[in-house]
Amino acid sequence: MSSGNWGNRKPWGGRGRGGFGGRDRGSRGGVNKNYRGHNFGNNRGFRGGRQNDYGGRGPPQPFQNYGKTPRDMPGKRLSEEEIGVTEYINDHEGFLGVIKSRYSDFQVSEINLKGEIAKLTNTKPPQPPVDKDVEQDEDLLLNKYNVEILPMDEWDRINKLAVSEASTEKVEIDVTGMSKEQRTKIHDAVKKAFGDSIVGSTVSDGDKKLVRFERYRKGVRIDNRVKWVWGGEHVHFILHKENCDTMDAAQRLAERLRMNLRPSCLGYAGTKDRRAKSSQWFSARKLDPRRLAGAALHLRDIHIGNFTFSDTHLKLGMLKGNRFRIALRNVTAADDSVDKACQLLKDNGFINYYGLQRFGTRADTPTYEIGKSMLKGEFQEAINGILRPRPGPLQYALEQYREHGASAALAAGVRAHNSIELRLLKALASQPKDLLGALNKLARNTRLLYIHSYQSMVWNRAVSERIKRFGLKPAAGDLVPLTEVDDDIDEDSDEENIDDQDGGDKDGGVNQDGADIQDGGVIQDGGDIQDGDHTSTTESKENKTGMQKEPVKFPVKILSQEDVDSGQFSILDIIMPLPGYFIDYPQNMVDFYEELLKKDGLTLELKNKIKSLSMSGAYRRLVTRPIDMSWSFVRYNSPTEDLILSDMDEIRGVTLKETPDGQYKALLLSMSLPASCYATMALRELLKVDTSGDNQALQNNYHKKPDATETSDAKGDEASSENAGESEGPNNGNEGEKENGAKRKLESEDGDAKRAKGGE
Repeated sequence: MSSGNWGNRKPWGGRGRGGFGGRDRGSRGGVNKNYRGHNFGNNRGFRGGRQNDYGGRGPPQPFQNYGKTPRDMPGKRLSEEEIGVTEYINDHEGFLGVIKSRYSDFQVSEINLKGEIAKLTNTKPPQPPVDKDVEQDEDLLLNKYNVEILPMDEWDRINKLAVSEASTEKVEIDVTGMSKEQRTKIHDAVKKAFGDSIVGSTVSDGDKKLVRFERYRKGVRIDNRVKWVWGGEHVHFILHKENCDTMDAAQRLAERLRMNLRPSCLGYAGTKDRRAKSSQWFSARKLDPRRLAGAALHLRDIHIGNFTFSDTHLKLGMLKGNRFRIALRNVTAADDSVDKACQLLKDNGFINYYGLQRFGTRADTPTYEIGKSMLKGEFQEAINGILRPRPGPLQYALEQYREHGASAALAAGVRAHNSIELRLLKALASQPKDLLGALNKLARNTRLLYIHSYQSMVWNRAVSERIKRFGLKPAAGDLVPLTEVDDDIDEDSDEENIDDQDGGDKDGGVNQDGADIQDGGVIQDGGDIQDGDHTSTTESKENKTGMQKEPVKFPVKILSQEDVDSGQFSILDIIMPLPGYFIDYPQNMVDFYEELLKKDGLTLELKNKIKSLSMSGAYRRLVTRPIDMSWSFVRYNSPTEDLILSDMDEIRGVTLKETPDGQYKALLLSMSLPASCYATMALRELLKVDTSGDNQALQNNYHKKPDATETSDAKGDEASSENAGESEGPNNGNEGEKENGAKRKLESEDGDAKRAKGGE
């Protein structure tokens, strides 16, 4: 908290005088003294009764000026049934296991297109190579003027500028038709000859392009361009982050660089889970690695290193998948039962559902409802869904929007930098009637997020219905691909940060998990990759001659009964379409797709007069299997001790504590998944549980002993939670959720977790 004159204050919740100003009555607190949550009960404010509840003269907003902005607090969460996730493959008995009891229990390493697994091993930036051009260019070193670059009369004109102290003249050289490389050589030669006394720039004058030189004086922009001496135009590096998502990491790194650098200037192949420790590749164009390393130096939960150089900028989708290392805590089943379940998952795989993370955290406004409104052209409904008030730092501003409009919301103060809400509100305040224009102010990834969420919901429900109709064997009318699919798997987002995308503070993608196999991904249908998501509008591409190429429809085969009887195909071969105008629907399921879309006021084609709202569709495998899956057991005593070493742990020489006779047992899993697959759906199949946040929150108090002073009602509630936990589900540890007090206490005791909670 900021320091100030608190007067003769007493502890929170008591009476005191003075407050910040010292003149009015001070805090008059109630019984609620939750410092972290900024809820001080029925206090009268720090500056007296005439002010609002927090002592200020403005609206009663949360304490946004102290520390970092708190995260949104979702209410009731979506259940798996609401998004169509209802079926299982294997018939084993599930068992208890806590997912993400701590974020260090979920570790993700990206697998690039070469099959390499991202691992941070060296945080030191490389030293710049010797500039060979300067070494070999004796004219630039031994002679002041390089007549091979500029004629002598031009050098004389520039020299007159340099020796004339009060000159305001300019020397302009016509460089029309020269390449950028040639113009750069001119600037370099002049800078080497005259240093900072001459300022150079390239300007346009009608159809001409000129290089302009003038003597340095106050107000003249200095040419501070530095020659790029590294191997490739783009620097690639591994970014290791803890308990923050990819887009937040990019935003914070860009801010630390202290330049007009948008987060989008930092390239990455996929967005990773927030509640995890993960390593992935980033890229940046012509940014000195020493500068990048310096920018990350004071970001405690973000570390970068392993710098390399390339001529390629990373874009969403440029990955094969992800390697997962997961700890499931408090496993109570016998080892042989767990071994059997793990072997079944390894052999048979799991239904390739889209997990809950894809659909947002709020049951009142899931992302697929916003996407459906956009597809139907109901833009006001879509905007209202994104800007619907909810507990959190934006609650007051969003309530002002609902009651008084966008201008009132902006006047209330929206601190979230570059947020979805802020972009929408600014656009609506400027052009209240241009609803589509306001939505188009959102990043393209963000807009597609909502639409793809709807397509994913349809896919989930269609898959469940298909399994109910025909079981887990091929059936006449099913679709199978006719070509290899590994080059067509383009789902680049890698799970589980969707809680920040349901109208939250982030700008972009959906998060999923993935790995490097052709088993189980999305098969593109010939359209453009949509900035890292599973489906795309089918837009024409240009070939090298500038002519547009017609999109190619992905070839599929419709199985006949004869094909089914041949035994040539298995359930692993079956693909199901995400709805769109450029795919084929399976003959045995087209009626279900049509009925479901018709009920929502849409057609099978998902075509719209607005091109960006016409979806081409895609294909996705019905079942997928983890690759290189292995597992082991470990015992532990403390629910806060680490069970898996991260990349930074290994760099720091951290070792794990061994307690072979520990009180609790954990299952350690390692596996790779295609980039379009959700690790939580694999764990759902293993544990046979509902992975919804409300259900998972029941599980993480296994270490807590009942308090003898609790009321009988509280005891009854706790017992109900424990019983529900034994039969249902693990905890994914979403911090936005109202979790059990034990978990909050434990994570507040952990240093990293305490910092992360305060920061988010």
